[in-house]
Amino acid sequence: MVERIKSGISGFDALSGGGMVKNSIIVLYGSPGAGKSIFSTEFLRQGLVDGEKVFYISLEQDVDSFLREAESLGFNEFRENLNNNFIFSKMSGHDFKNFLSVELPKILESRKGKHSRIVVDPLTPFLWEIKDQVLQRQLLGETFKMLRSFGTALIALERYGDISKLELSEDLAIPIYLSDGVILLSMIYNENFYQKTVSILKFRFSSHSSGMHPFEITDKGIKIFQDQPVF
Repeated sequence: MVERIKSGISGFDALSGGGMVKNSIIVLYGSPGAGKSIFSTEFLRQGLVDGEKVFYISLEQDVDSFLREAESLGFNEFRENLNNNFIFSKMSGHDFKNFLSVELPKILESRKGKHSRIVVDPLTPFLWEIKDQVLQRQLLGETFKMLRSFGTALIALERYGDISKLELSEDLAIPIYLSDGVILLSMIYNENFYQKTVSILKFRFSSHSSGMHPFEITDKGIKIFQDQPVF
């Protein structure tokens, strides 16, 4: 039987067949501003609510900025659990290879015992640093295997180009292929405004929605409208 955990995102678990598959790697793929960071934050917050260990690994944001954004949504659990059940790490793309292969396993091992939720937001700068696809695949394959052994990971990837089209960038093919699930956050343009949508492109071991669903970012986080059409 497949074990699942709550995503923490309003409306998502109904689309994904009951929530995130425990000990899986999920890619969260979307353009800048599509809602990846808020989605990731809510995923981690649910872990804190459920008494899990949560890790936020950022290549761009610092901890003070993260805490301010979380608290603007009423998520005070992160500051209350900082350096205890909540660990925040900021890395550069240049340092990230060593961090993934050496430092992160040490951090996770020292806190082993509870299920962990791990967010990497975004992984894209690291992929730019590792241009050799063989090396990239080897390192990511080993990293994803290690992350699965500790818990459930959400890996954010930046999407560029025409944000109105459902197309996957070739340079991001390896992490998407190696993952257990792919969630696409899009912004669809129509009549002078963008509508945010979520689609599940892959979700192993799950009977999931194959449609595109609108969502809003409210003052309490993301709200997905399962039964409403896009536009």
